[in-house]
Amino acid sequence: MSEAARGWALAAALALVWGIGCAWTPLAAGELIGQPYTDLYPAVWGLWWFIGEQPGLPLVCDRMAAPSAMPFYYSSPLHGWFGWPLHALGGLTAAWNGGVLAARVATVLCAYGAGRAWGLRPGGALVAATVYGAAPFFQGFAVEGIVEGTDGWALAAWLWAVGRRRYALAAPLFALTVLSSWYYAACACLLAAPLGPRVWAGAAGGLAMAAPALWAFMGAFPEREALDPAVRAAMGTSLSPQAPGSRAGLNPFAKTSWVGVLAPALALWTARARPRVAAVVLGMWLLSLGRGPIFELPPFSSLRFPYRLHAGTLAGLALLAGLGADRLRFGGWLAPLILAEGLLLSPIEPLLPASPAEVPGIYDAAPEGSVLLDIPGPFAAPPGAVNRSRPRARWFLYAQTAYGGATPWRPDFNSVGVSAGADGLDGVRALDRLERRQAPTRLDIPEGIDAVMVHRRELKENAMDAARLLEAEGWVRAESDAERWLYLRPR
Repeated sequence: MSEAARGWALAAALALVWGIGCAWTPLAAGELIGQPYTDLYPAVWGLWWFIGEQPGLPLVCDRMAAPSAMPFYYSSPLHGWFGWPLHALGGLTAAWNGGVLAARVATVLCAYGAGRAWGLRPGGALVAATVYGAAPFFQGFAVEGIVEGTDGWALAAWLWAVGRRRYALAAPLFALTVLSSWYYAACACLLAAPLGPRVWAGAAGGLAMAAPALWAFMGAFPEREALDPAVRAAMGTSLSPQAPGSRAGLNPFAKTSWVGVLAPALALWTARARPRVAAVVLGMWLLSLGRGPIFELPPFSSLRFPYRLHAGTLAGLALLAGLGADRLRFGGWLAPLILAEGLLLSPIEPLLPASPAEVPGIYDAAPEGSVLLDIPGPFAAPPGAVNRSRPRARWFLYAQTAYGGATPWRPDFNSVGVSAGADGLDGVRALDRLERRQAPTRLDIPEGIDAVMVHRRELKENAMDAARLLEAEGWVRAESDAERWLYLRPR
């Protein structure tokens, strides 16, 4: 086997260990990859909705704010298009898990190709693929169910095209980077800045190709609020030490910019020989902190999660570390050590968690296609605050995949989407223990809502109040299980 073929074989082995081996628990159980405390269930529901609206780029969702609708942009149209055939063949769980696994494997392979394109030998490229593609940074996105964050492959593929000087191909790959994640698009723009006019032209062409998606996103969330600089800084790269995820258990908010010791040591060894790359690494890291006057200017003022610019830091760090590995006779053997360091010492757990893929059977009793109100529903927390209502998305959004209906709730998406408004549900909100409102005397469920699901475990002592008020308004209890009551509107 040639050196080049052996390098690709080792890269494929790394990609499979990272991409699939770390996900063995949910795969063996037939469950969803990720934990339920942040973005998982909204993202899986969004995938289901996007696939159901194929082909194209759906921009209005009638599954929320029913019986009307609301503008909506699914965070990862790439996963929606990729998941379309997977959903037809194996269902929603296969579409979700398959997309996450494919993104993880592709990120490692594209990073290896990019390393080779930028002059690294196979050993150094394998180290670069580990530093970038198998970074705890990407593991955190898979843990949280932040679907677009797993697509580091698009940025790496664009860097491969630039490294090969295939500028015509770089334009559509830049467009794919924009479609993958707005933050990776920002990284690509910043990385393109020192690379010269031909790269700028390709980036401009890619932006033009992706303009419809950017325009759609801007139109879908017109009520975005300006972000408090303190909140943005809290969403930047953290400088405080954290316990290793291999010891601490589940990290429900798995954002990290952890790089370990081995990769920075290799990078420092070669930084003097590549000062421009070192300057890029330092600049991207400083931007990922989310601090400074630059964030008062557009487009930086629109960045709500600056730590995601760490993808650009990793790209430059991977190249420097790969160059350092190439200086060593057996530098490629550092790749498994860097992988182990990240899995065992970073604050992100080494094995991806699993979340239930099934919907409770009581939802089967809801009229098919009905508008169903779950009580309690979403709670709009301030940006940067822990939102304890996020697991409820398994009910008011994800359960739609079983009964095929809609919700009257207008969810808040990280304070980007519209939140509580004139939807007539103030009485219902007052039952939510997170709202801290005065107990309601009436619910006044708006017309157009066919069924109500009362979640007794979530409501606790307010569950009996909900039942009493519903029954006083004529609603009929049709079904119950250990945790819920289903009420239907009287005919």
